[in-house]
Amino acid sequence: MDSTSQGFYDPLPPSDSKELRNIEGGEYFLPSADKNIERLQMQHFLFRCIWQSNYSAPVEEFFEPSGAKVLDVQCGSGIWMSDLANEFPNSTFVGVDDDSDRARIEIQLPNAAFLHHNIKDGLPFPEDTFDFVHQRFFTSVSEVDWRKYMLLDMIRVLKPGGLIELMEMSRLSNAGHVTIKMFEAYEKFNLSREVYQLDPHGFQQALKSTGLIKSIESEYRITPLFGGRASQLVCQNIFKRFETKKKEFCEFLNLSESELDENLEKMREEVIKHNTYCKTFRVYGKKI
Repeated sequence: MDSTSQGFYDPLPPSDSKELRNIEGGEYFLPSADKNIERLQMQHFLFRCIWQSNYSAPVEEFFEPSGAKVLDVQCGSGIWMSDLANEFPNSTFVGVDDDSDRARIEIQLPNAAFLHHNIKDGLPFPEDTFDFVHQRFFTSVSEVDWRKYMLLDMIRVLKPGGLIELMEMSRLSNAGHVTIKMFEAYEKFNLSREVYQLDPHGFQQALKSTGLIKSIESEYRITPLFGGRASQLVCQNIFKRFETKKKEFCEFLNLSESELDENLEKMREEVIKHNTYCKTFRVYGKKI
């Protein structure tokens, strides 16, 4: 039986918690001179903190004792698989990404590897290869192509009885006028570069419609962007996307960098005024 979405305001760690201090100070981060990689690493540890886990699917049975084969699709900086590879040395982790610039951190673990490959050409693995296929914050293909090709290809390389998990953030809720306008503009900017965002509200139905996945579960976490230090860090991380491509984004909008900075300041004010929050989803199921 498939479940409906379950979620709640997850209690964020206190501002003086050791984990928050380590995230804020960058102690967890792997070396990188790239600002976007730093943002992705902070994002990873913030959401690990919020969810109190790196995954929600019941994959522990695969990890121990013999180990699992795990695929991270569009692995980005590689931080998710590096984190788990360190935790589960008996398992093998493979990250695949079509943008080698996104995977600049140095992976030195013997059980983790990065493969530079154009995901649009299909996953370069045989059928029934992996025990666990993981995808989050996916940007490589449009929603239509993801449903039509990418999702089926991820299921193809998953072993029968294996688990697939999808994680994504929905659009901000209770956002102010400037915030809405800026995120709409950023979405158009991304589309001009063929960078997409999937709608997590359709994940459950997408998995079900394949006829290949059972025991589908959906969970979400609601995280305010106002209030304590954890919320401020999440807000900072989300808004940082405007700064990682600042020059190109300003040219796209015909804005000066100072005008963008003014808009970002207004957005920070709106977050507090309107009680803006973000919602992240994890949807997972088992291959028949």
